[in-house]
Amino acid sequence: MNDNSSKLILEVGKKYTAECVDLNHDGMGVFKVNGFTIFALNSIIGEVALLEIEKVNSNYAQAKILEIKKKSKDRVTPICKQFLECGGCDLMHMKYSKQLEFKENMGKETLRRIGDLQTVDKVCEGIIGTDNDNYHYRNKVQIPFSKIGKKTVCGFYKKKTHFIIPLEECYIQPQTCNEIAKFVKNLANEYGIDGYVENQKTGILKHLLIRKNSFNEYMVILVTRSEKINCLDEVVKKITNRYPEVKSILLNIQEKDTNVILGSKTVVLYGKDELIDELLGYKFKLSHRSFFQINHNQTEKLYLTVKEFASFNKNDIVLDAYCGVGSIGITLSQSVKKVCGIEVVPEAVENAKENAKINGINNITFYTGKVEEVISDLKDINFDVVVVDPPRKGCDQSFIKTIIDNNIKKVVYVSCNVATLARDIKLLCDYYNVKRVKFVDMFPFSADVESVALLERK
Repeated sequence: MNDNSSKLILEVGKKYTAECVDLNHDGMGVFKVNGFTIFALNSIIGEVALLEIEKVNSNYAQAKILEIKKKSKDRVTPICKQFLECGGCDLMHMKYSKQLEFKENMGKETLRRIGDLQTVDKVCEGIIGTDNDNYHYRNKVQIPFSKIGKKTVCGFYKKKTHFIIPLEECYIQPQTCNEIAKFVKNLANEYGIDGYVENQKTGILKHLLIRKNSFNEYMVILVTRSEKINCLDEVVKKITNRYPEVKSILLNIQEKDTNVILGSKTVVLYGKDELIDELLGYKFKLSHRSFFQINHNQTEKLYLTVKEFASFNKNDIVLDAYCGVGSIGITLSQSVKKVCGIEVVPEAVENAKENAKINGINNITFYTGKVEEVISDLKDINFDVVVVDPPRKGCDQSFIKTIIDNNIKKVVYVSCNVATLARDIKLLCDYYNVKRVKFVDMFPFSADVESVALLERK
């Protein structure tokens, strides 16, 4: 039966029994009915489920599972009652060992398909899982606020929507973050601070950002449409009285109607715009805008993997591209002759310079600007190794070309998006061999995975 005749059968509201034959990169189950692809959440390969079609597109359909008729031995009951509604987690219905298996297989398949890395099975060294407790691991959370009826609410977006599922208990962010968020929500209702209603462009309180360090101290950022907020002093006082572990409270004003959470103006309401964290014995000063990996224990394993892959010697000169607050460069600085860090966010560079000073690191220099532009000013430096940890969109192609033109011997590529890692590996493959790949489970219960690749010049 061809696809067109299949589409006549697949109608919204109709029910089908089918077997899950695969999982896509988002962890959604892949089912087939008359050769037509159906995606559904909360699935495991080999399970047979009764599906109800919710949406039909030209090449695929989306469905919800009404009943699992044949369960996998790898299925567990999610601890979170909101798992099927909330878009924060993808894999909480799987045993942890199965989550790791899925992420490793997904990562390898992406490198093979997009990166044309046919040696992936040979060079891949598996995935580094967590040691014990996978819950409450996020050290930074972003919680949207809105208004339902007459009540301000906070929670998380339902998957692929901007509909908020009110927060009851989140098991991947710290308990104190849950408590602070609900406390701020109650204060908003008490003082008439309306949550932002996106489609109506009404309300004032858009997001609450909370950052936690490894010393159980917290930074709270209220993101609003205006500086004028009812009883702001009382709100700040009540938060700090209730939670003495909150060391700073900031107000960020985001007047634009955009998906970008933070606006350009920030006012310090209590304490300072800084929080000190620690990794591998080094201290790092973070501002509210600083990028810092969100899982402390797994980040230490990630950075040790970077150091292992690079196998530095004391004469190496290292480029730390997209360096953020300097965390990678600082943790490897004692193993090399010199490190140069480049970062486009000025506040992060200032943090990086302070972090080098705090830790007594004298062989590292930080530069502000786009890495593909700043590196042209460093042409007199012969880099032996480049460590890159770019945003999800990957490296700029002109920077890839610069790596090739400068004949840098080793590239250690850290990525939170295997697809863009694979794309950039393909761009480098005429000049570099991929020697090692390892995945790190930075985000338990989600479908995302961190990866590290070592490339050596041919």
